[in-house]
Amino acid sequence: MGAAFMTDMMFIKSTKDKIINEKEISFIALGSRMVWIGLFLIIISGISLFALSPEEYLNSSKFLAKMVIVAILTINGIFFHFKHLPFLRKNLNQDLTKSENFRNNSMTLFISGGISSISWLSALTLGIFRSIPYGLETILGVYFIILFGAILFSLIFRKIFLRQ
Repeated sequence: MGAAFMTDMMFIKSTKDKIINEKEISFIALGSRMVWIGLFLIIISGISLFALSPEEYLNSSKFLAKMVIVAILTINGIFFHFKHLPFLRKNLNQDLTKSENFRNNSMTLFISGGISSISWLSALTLGIFRSIPYGLETILGVYFIILFGAILFSLIFRKIFLRQ
């Protein structure tokens, strides 16, 4: 999660001047690789826990919700690595607010950032609590409501970013 937040912060810091250079994109790519390592460790630990007591974990709404969120993080990570990083590289050394390519195709990049932040926070929150007295539907319902809010916020942030 730390690597994910650092990568998000590197992206925000890198775009402060509205231009991403090669050095900045290499740091973002390095952060992305660190996120993959963290995600791999979460998946391995989840599989290991599940293998110890499958019946217990199949009945744990907390565990199942966390696995759904980790699946969303994995899909989002694949999207980031194979779509967003190449997209950012195509826009190197350009004023992003004036690049027609960036203006027309950056919506999913910003949405992905919102998904990443909320999903990592949600996975961490679920991991912190020993137990949660709510069912899977409630946990995921709250998660998806918060996720929807984060996506809306990221789209508003994009609109403000592109105006400047």
